[in-house]
Order: sequence, then structure tokens, then C-alpha cells
Amino acid sequence: MTVVAATVSLGAAGACAAPVVDAASGARFYVANGGSSGGPCSKSRPCSSLARAVTLANHVAYGTPVTIYVGQGMFVTHLNFPDKLVNEPSLTIIGASESGTVLTARGSGQVLFALTLAPNITMEDLTISGATGSASSQGGAVHWGGFTADFTDVTFRDNSAPANSYGGAVEDDGGIMNITGSTFFHNSVGPTAAAGGGAIAEAGGTLTITASLFTDNTVTGVGTGGAIFIEDGKFSLVDSTVTGNTATGSATGGAIGLDGQGTASIIGSTLNGNTADGLGGLVDSVGTSHVGFGGDILVANVGSVGSVCSGTGVKDLGHNVIDQHACGMGSTSEVATAGAVGLLPLAANGGPTRTERIKKSSAAHDVVAKGATIGGKRFCAGVDERGVPRQQGPASKCDAGAYQFAPPVITAISPHKGAPGVAVSIRGYGFDFLTLVFGGGHPRFTVSGDVAIATRVPSLGKGGVTITLSNPDGTAKTTFQVLSPPK
Repeated sequence: MTVVAATVSLGAAGACAAPVVDAASGARFYVANGGSSGGPCSKSRPCSSLARAVTLANHVAYGTPVTIYVGQGMFVTHLNFPDKLVNEPSLTIIGASESGTVLTARGSGQVLFALTLAPNITMEDLTISGATGSASSQGGAVHWGGFTADFTDVTFRDNSAPANSYGGAVEDDGGIMNITGSTFFHNSVGPTAAAGGGAIAEAGGTLTITASLFTDNTVTGVGTGGAIFIEDGKFSLVDSTVTGNTATGSATGGAIGLDGQGTASIIGSTLNGNTADGLGGLVDSVGTSHVGFGGDILVANVGSVGSVCSGTGVKDLGHNVIDQHACGMGSTSEVATAGAVGLLPLAANGGPTRTERIKKSSAAHDVVAKGATIGGKRFCAGVDERGVPRQQGPASKCDAGAYQFAPPVITAISPHKGAPGVAVSIRGYGFDFLTLVFGGGHPRFTVSGDVAIATRVPSLGKGGVTITLSNPDGTAKTTFQVLSPPK
């Protein structure tokens, strides 16, 4: 593997200790604050920089997976993967936690720059922040042009791309990129005359985003796409939230902008409160580009002269809830006011990102029949942004948007009585993100398949008690008879 970080060639010859390698897990390296500038980057002797770990990865045989574990703290990082006519091993970078590990360019350049022949790269459980891109390349924090890049549980915040550029945080230039469970917050691009994508831009490649959040991202100038810009590429957004993004100046597409031959499908997502000073508070689709919406909540997205959708490339994939007729939705989509949808503010409702919760009274509740297909898949057989099953128990319908209303329901308990320590099984559904109170006690419990809870009777006095299950959407209660311990 030949890699460059900042201005130093990580493929250069130097004193490199043998990596930790075993057949099961491949090569493993460790980075930590307070680590050494040299050394083997081992678990017992970590190094202080990600660049050093990648230098050692240069000596790993092709075909051996490489994993770099990065500890708590902030790490100034500039990784540059130029084109090389050699096969390179895949590289996985894993942080200590999404909020605990921060990779930053500290206001200068990008965290990751990769060209067409870069190796496959995976990043997990970390934050990428404080990058400003460069005048010679696109993407504020990440420019990707390689084979496949995967980002899972990554926060991109406070990144920016310069004028006339693409992708405030990320730009994919013809590669394959998959983003899951991630957050794009307060990224920006501009002022721009022809480009856009306050958070992310796709140019000619394939971009798939699942269970992710875009909020407070901005494109400025006469560009497009407050959060997302697609040009000549393929884009899929599934079970995600896009809220409070802006296109300012005369920019268009408060949430999404498309150009050229770009294609997009937005399924099971909530797009709320995005604004544009130009046309299309929700989307601006020009050229021969087109975007399809299915099973989505589309409310309070406002552009100039009240425009929601701009361009002729908007398609209805069915079962949306939208607050205006302007986007040409068909008979299976419903028109309802934003007030009737009743989205609650972004909050930690469980799952990898914050979400906008709905209540049972929402106009988006129970609008998709369980047999309905959207984008070739049975919609209600899937999950929402948090991973909650869309079909709850015997329900015949599920909710549009990124949040499935799912209060706990108890259908059976066995046994109904027992002494402290006795195993208890509770059946039902809606068992995601629960708290369990057993007669005032808080016993440990496990949930299996969202339909079964296993716990034990806590130390309680003899008599009848209440078992209460609670999650963000409601509570369920049942009674239990505590018996005296056997003598």
C-alpha cells in the first residue's frame, strides 16, 4: 500500500516494525493520544498519529485486511491516496466512539483525499470535523474517487468547501460510497456559481445513504442542494432525515439539487423545514435528472415564490405525505398540513442518529398498507431510521417517513407469579429502546426479535406488583404476583 499523509510519503522506506497479524483478523494497528511518534503502533505501544499507522500498513501483504483502532481524543489527519498501478489491501479505521474520536484537518485541507485507484476504505465510530478542502479538489473533508468507501456511525460536522466547489463535507467523484447511521451537521459550501451540496455531493458515481441525518447544512451563492447535490450520478436515500438545511443567496434546492443525468430515489425518509432563496425548497431537478419520492414525509420545504419542487424530474413512487399539491403526487400520496403531520423536534429517540418523532395522531401514521411495494421492496417489511420494524404486530399499515410510531404492547406473560429470581418471559411487540420497571425494581432484561423479553423477578416483597414497559412512544403495563421465596 502506498499512501501519502500531508506532504510525507507514507510509502517511503523507513524503520517499520512487523505488524500484528493473525489469520482471523489480519493486520491490526493502534493509535492513541500520548502514543509514540514511531514504534510499532501495537496495542501495548500505540502510535500518536493515524499517518504513522498507515505508514506501517504499507508493509502489509496484499490480501491481508488492515484495521486501525483510533482512541479517544482529537487527531490532526491528512490522508492522501494517489493513483497507483498496484493492488492495495482494504483499510478499516475504527474510532473509540462516534463522539469520542475526532479526525480533524484543523482548518487546513482535507482529512481524506483519494483518487481512482485508491484501496477500499471503511471508517466507523468517529467524527470528521474542521476541514476546509482546497482550491484544487472537491469536498471539504473527504474527496473520494476510489473503488468503495463505507462510513458507518460517522459524524461530519463543521466542515466547509471553498467557492465554486462541491460537497461541504464529502464529494464522491465517480466512486462507490455507502453511508449508514451517520450525521451531517453544520457543513457548508460556497459561495458557488455552478456547484453545490452543503453536506455532500455525488458526481458520476453511486452514493447510498441509509439511516442518516442531515441538518443545518448550507449552500451559498447560485449553486444548488442545501444538503445534497447529485450530478450525473446515482443516489439513494433510505430511512433518513433531512431537516433545516438551506440554500441561500439565489441558490436552489433547499434539501436536494440535481443536474445533468443525475438520478435519485428517496424512500422512507423525512424531509422537513428545508428552505431555498431560489426555487425548490425541497428539490431542484434540472437537465435530464430525476428524483423519485416514496413513503416519505415532505413538509414545510419552501423556496422562492412558495415553490416546493422545481424542474420536471420529480416522480411519485407512492404513499408520500406532503403539504402541497405542487410536486405532482399521485393518488396513493396524501396532502396534509405540516401541523397535521406534527413532527416533533430532533431528539435522541433511539438508534444511531437523532430523529423527528411523530405521534399516533400524525397524518403520517398508518398511511402505507403492509403489502405496498416502493422501489421494488415491500415497504412495511423494512425498518425505520432507528432500526424499528415498520410493521408493528398485527397492524395492517405502517407509517410514512423516517420514524415509525411504535409504543410497547404486551400480549402475554409467563409465568404470572413467582418468587424473586424466577425467570419471566414477556411477549408482545414495540420492544425497542425500552425501560422496564418491575414493581419498583429495575432488573436486567434482554429483548429478542422485538417480540420477547426475558428477565427475572427482582428482590421484592410478597404481593401483587405492576410491570411497566416504556419507550418514547408510550407505556404498557401488566400485573405479576410475587411469591415468598421457597424455604
